[in-house]
Amino acid sequence: MKYDPQIIEKFADKLYSKAKTIIITYTVLGLVIGGIAGTFVLPVIGSLIGALLFAVFGFSLGSEKAFHFKLEAQVALCQVQIERNIREVPPMPVFTSGD
Repeated sequence: MKYDPQIIEKFADKLYSKAKTIIITYTVLGLVIGGIAGTFVLPVIGSLIGALLFAVFGFSLGSEKAFHFKLEAQVALCQVQIERNIREVPPMPVFTSGD
């Protein structure tokens, strides 16, 4: 099987896409759960305040998870760049003791 850097780059793109959607998903889930919790479970704080608090919490959790996806993408892209850099370096001359 032949090395193909485009596969790793596509993988990194998917990880970046996942990172974007995970933040939105966690924030929206926090908003919905907080609204429900604020309305039925904790009527003292109210649905709007509950929704906002849980949305902030969801955003925070989503951002943390997204960071790990971005880091994984960066590591993969770094490995591709290292491979490219190594291929571009001309071979070092070999010196023998008789030269």
